[in-house]
Amino acid sequence: MTIKILWMLKRKPGTTPAEFREHYERSHAAIARKYVGHLLMSYTRNYQTEAWGGTATDPAGFRQRPFDYDCITELVVADEAAFEEMGRIFAAPDASAELIADELKFLDREATVMLRCDQVIDRGIRGP
Repeated sequence: MTIKILWMLKRKPGTTPAEFREHYERSHAAIARKYVGHLLMSYTRNYQTEAWGGTATDPAGFRQRPFDYDCITELVVADEAAFEEMGRIFAAPDASAELIADELKFLDREATVMLRCDQVIDRGIRGP
């Protein structure tokens, strides 16, 4: 079973959404690929453009609302062994130092949330 790791990322104060995205794409994604790219089945970055949510008074209706994260990153690995190897690489002194130094340039590290997920995909859903 594949494992999906979601990283919820927030830009550091004083960084615009455009600056955040530019730095992530130009610098941080390349560093991540350098260290763990060989383990990844996919590496997707989802940048927020709008957020919508239900309300207590009208649960069936959605309206625009604030969302505290600028990007939800998805890393997919094939199995537990790849997940553990990725963790080992990220914890190694050289990789850790380079990644953290880069994160301090554009991320609010304290707001970062990582979720490990079992990925279930419905492949039979098709529209008209």
